[in-house]
Amino acid sequence: MIIWLMSPAALFTDSIQTSRLRAPTTTGKKIPTSPRKDIPALCLPLASSILSNRVLRGFLAAVPVLIALSLSYFRVFEPYELQTYDWRCQLRVPRPMSKDIVLIDIADDSVEKLGQWPFSRKYHSALIDILGEAGAKALLFDILFVEPSDEDALMAHSAHAKNNVYFCEALAEPKSEKDRFVSAGFLAPLVESCKKAARGVGFVNVKADVDGKRRRVIPMISMEGNNIYQLSFQLALDVLDIKKGDVVMDPKRSMRLSKALEVPLDGEGYFLVNYASRWRDSFQHYSYADILTSYVQIIDREKPAVDLKCFKDKICFVGFTATGATDTNATPLEPVYPMMGIHANILNSILQRDFIRRVDRFPNLVVLALLVFLVLYGALRLKPLTAFRVTILTLCLFTTVVVFIFYHWGIWADLFYPCMLAILTYVISTLSRVLYEMKKRELIENELKVASQIQKSFLPAAVPQPPGLDIAVYMKPAKAVGGDLYAFIPLGNGQIGVMLGDVSGKGTPAALFMAKTVSEFKFSAHERTDPVEVLSNLNHSIASESTGGLFVTLTYVIFDTAHRKLWMSSAGHLPMVVATLSAPVTLVNAEGGMPIGVMDGVSFEKIEKTIRSGDCFVLYSDGVSEARNRKKDEFGIEALQKIIQEHHDLNAQGILDAAVGCLNRFMGKADQHDDITLLIVKVQAT
Repeated sequence: MIIWLMSPAALFTDSIQTSRLRAPTTTGKKIPTSPRKDIPALCLPLASSILSNRVLRGFLAAVPVLIALSLSYFRVFEPYELQTYDWRCQLRVPRPMSKDIVLIDIADDSVEKLGQWPFSRKYHSALIDILGEAGAKALLFDILFVEPSDEDALMAHSAHAKNNVYFCEALAEPKSEKDRFVSAGFLAPLVESCKKAARGVGFVNVKADVDGKRRRVIPMISMEGNNIYQLSFQLALDVLDIKKGDVVMDPKRSMRLSKALEVPLDGEGYFLVNYASRWRDSFQHYSYADILTSYVQIIDREKPAVDLKCFKDKICFVGFTATGATDTNATPLEPVYPMMGIHANILNSILQRDFIRRVDRFPNLVVLALLVFLVLYGALRLKPLTAFRVTILTLCLFTTVVVFIFYHWGIWADLFYPCMLAILTYVISTLSRVLYEMKKRELIENELKVASQIQKSFLPAAVPQPPGLDIAVYMKPAKAVGGDLYAFIPLGNGQIGVMLGDVSGKGTPAALFMAKTVSEFKFSAHERTDPVEVLSNLNHSIASESTGGLFVTLTYVIFDTAHRKLWMSSAGHLPMVVATLSAPVTLVNAEGGMPIGVMDGVSFEKIEKTIRSGDCFVLYSDGVSEARNRKKDEFGIEALQKIIQEHHDLNAQGILDAAVGCLNRFMGKADQHDDITLLIVKVQAT
């Protein structure tokens, strides 16, 4: 469908078909061949059998399509798709944020007031007691307590007493096995005393994508037959009063926490973190040190830095966020984002029921195929400019829809690869179309060259030079073939007929009509010395047949050098320019004639004029008088008259060269829009 136009299969098929068309046929003759020359002969039947097999031809056509679809299904361009995902996430923020979630930052101010990190665990014990007394619903530590300490008992006692504390630990790199993720053990286990005292314990492993950013987490990992939940999921189960036994996993697709709450997964078993906002704009932030200080200030009856009543029924996340903290990661929103914020956003998504859902691979394939089909259809069936506009409009509409559904409903459909493949399809289709048109034009040009040679055969092969006359002619078609015509008819007794005409229109139709007119004119002018009779017979012959709406204007002049006279008749053509030694340049025309082929039965007029040595007569087509430069100015008959007047003393060829040179200089680099024909007849002394 997509790459067939330019695929090796297509080229192979075309080449074999061409070979079959060009293959010579012999009957009754044995042609000796060498082993090397037999190879193409052996391949030809094989290729013919391939082409005759519909299944095999379909297979060759389907291979590029399958490759293109496979690139989408296996997400080969996932790094670029993730970049478009990040861009959509940045457009989408801020998202709804639960007022029950607060962040307690161990930032630079806390380190400055309380000393070097890590802090003494008695501070954590104090924080547990203070927030417990303030009525906090839950206190989650995003801090790994791995090394045992003398102060563990104190912290464990506080945690056990308040029964609202959650600690974390890190598991060894989990592996995907069948329907679940499995870890071989702990990477950073929680100290045993805290594990026993905690309300809940969860792991804090976060999936790093190929670009190092954190967009996904595993909600549950199995280890030694036990299911361990991610820290925020563990907290969500307790906050929503959901028993672990009620959780139903749909492998890699969803995690049903209750009948009313189903958490979507990305098809690979990961939960997509829906970041509510950038770090500083997300949730309510409090200083770790300020909370401890405020408790002391309340005891000392001073105004506290923080009103501890604000923590009533709050879910508090505690984490290290000071400058240089190693517990920070790159996310779709920011290059540096504390891990504590990731856990808070996971819980917020669950509480707000605000999830990101990735479209499965197969629906993405369907959308991809539809998009590419629309672009391919437009590229091959519409006019090039229209196809370009339709392609741009289609891609813009597709991007708008994809961004819209993500912004409003959090539905993540592939964007990069469909757009890239659609653009590639358009480029390849357009290129193949251009190559086809170039080949077609090349064939037409070759045919036109042949037509041009054939057309020239209808014109005189050489310009006659009868006694007493000097003749020169110049013709330049606007295209490969044209509609201008001229002819010389020897009549004997010192007479010669000179005809110049111009067919309406240009190009191939005009050229065909010109050939017909020349043939009919030569027949009509044969042995006839009256120009009126010639034009009447010619008009009858042309007008009595269908001309396809074409007609021809022409002037026919018979020169009689023996009696020094000329006779002229015109069929709607331009006036003849006449230059004599005794008078200024004038225009001479026979009035009353209509173009040949318009209507039968038209009458033509004839004028008679005496000719003398040195007289110059100029016939021309409207391509001369109406020639234009880039400013759209016309050359005009007056300019031609002036040239004839100035170069009247030259021979016919000299006058012709002067006129053509002046005309070319006037036109410059402007395009020629009509056929140009110029014929000079100069009378010589006999």
